[in-house]
Amino acid sequence: MSAAWINPPESLSSPYTIKNARVPLVLLSIAEDNASIRNGGIGGDADDSSKGTPEVALTNSSSKIDRALSSPYSGDRDGLVLVDITVKDGIITQIKASSSAEEEEEEEEGRNEQQLGTIFLDAKKGVCMPTFCDIHTHVDKSHTCERSRNESGSLAGADKSCQIDEIHWTEEELTARMEFSLKTAYAHGTSAIRTHLMSGPTQGALTWPVFMKLREKWKGRIELQGVSLSILSFFKDEHASRNLARTVKAHKGILGAAVSCSDYGGTDLDPFTTCGDELHTLLDKVFQLAIEFELDLDFHVDENGNEESKGLLHISDAAIRNNYKGQIVCGHCCSLAAQTPENLEIMLQAAKRANITIVSLPLVNQWLQNRCEVGEKTPRRRGIPLLKEIAARNIPVCLASDNIRDQFYGYGDLDMLEVFRLSVFIAHLDRPSLGDWPKAVTSTPAHAMGLGETHGLLKEGGPANFVLFRGRQYSELFSRSQHDRLVVRNGKWIAATVPDYDELDPILAHHALSKTQPLIENYNKENRKTTV
Repeated sequence: MSAAWINPPESLSSPYTIKNARVPLVLLSIAEDNASIRNGGIGGDADDSSKGTPEVALTNSSSKIDRALSSPYSGDRDGLVLVDITVKDGIITQIKASSSAEEEEEEEEGRNEQQLGTIFLDAKKGVCMPTFCDIHTHVDKSHTCERSRNESGSLAGADKSCQIDEIHWTEEELTARMEFSLKTAYAHGTSAIRTHLMSGPTQGALTWPVFMKLREKWKGRIELQGVSLSILSFFKDEHASRNLARTVKAHKGILGAAVSCSDYGGTDLDPFTTCGDELHTLLDKVFQLAIEFELDLDFHVDENGNEESKGLLHISDAAIRNNYKGQIVCGHCCSLAAQTPENLEIMLQAAKRANITIVSLPLVNQWLQNRCEVGEKTPRRRGIPLLKEIAARNIPVCLASDNIRDQFYGYGDLDMLEVFRLSVFIAHLDRPSLGDWPKAVTSTPAHAMGLGETHGLLKEGGPANFVLFRGRQYSELFSRSQHDRLVVRNGKWIAATVPDYDELDPILAHHALSKTQPLIENYNKENRKTTV
């Protein structure tokens, strides 16, 4: 893909070097035996295997990483460092500190014949990040917001309008919407997506086969994972819950459940996700199924602002009680912001003991939470968990898209830069420094998804998967859209662009809600037992 500010190399058959890319330090991984950074470089001399081959370099003047810094490898006040990244055969073979203008002249004079073919491209100190990992989405619901509008904008309104919309789901319709979303995410620079899938008797028979087809089709471009979406009370049905576990296992998915995850979560007014005195028994059933079928777990939990809502604590206790060793992810956790300091500490320490990864969905929950359903009052809450407090206790924390253009969020484009940017604003993550927060959209979700040690990092010996932006600092990166970003996958500069919305017109028009179609009163609620 070409952009006005930079042109990709004309040929990708040779190794190339991206010079002076500004990278978050926490997303760099350098070989342990590579100590040449202390002498102004990371990686030392070029690998012998690359001799005799022209290189391509993105250039701009800068200082060595270690110049005027107390550490030989440390970032600026925002944690950004200027580095050169060499790529060969789709692999990052070397990462080293960028050179100043004077040092660049010295290097030019010292180049041997095998290095004289180097081509230089000016990156203008643009920020470079590994490709994104979006660990919590609902791709199966995407792009239905106009067809079945959530008129109140509330969580309850989302559930009702979602029920209406599912009347229109067919294999063709679902495939078109889901693939549109994957195209969009891919063009924005996302390489891994975990999507929750409607898994009731009717919808599950549709969503899982479509998911499997798309996962195979997009293999190598997007690592696609699926999670069953069920309310906790669903697990009262022993036969149905075991069948669901078998389905998830057969599709290599993750078992999911919604716990204390409604407007009335944590109270007796929520019989579906809080379940009164049955909560602990039902959670044990979920964990026992996960153990029996060797499944990881991914929960919707505490999506409300109720102090009574302590689903995260109950899940943590159940994990310890059942001696569960798999991966546990808990999304939303909004009610943490309503807890007393004492209860907050209890809940977070329990989550830490249970090795839980917490996922915040700031865009969606700021849109949904604390909303006046008649639109007459301004919300007072932000709809996010206490992200800084979670991170301070060394609990893994991620940021993700959640819903896009559906009943739960009427906007969004699966652009993880947008998620990161708005999360920084909403949660004040930029002061005193962004620090480790770039990991929340890259390496931390990659680890929770089990994608290996190189995914979400710029790592020597790892695949060359990264996104290069025009913005040179976070203040620039977050101030303009960055739609002219360059996405590199396995060393190749991809030509993908976001699809036009009119691609969906034929499928959505064909399945539009007509004035004569029945609304929710006539819908078969038995097929909607697993809605969240």
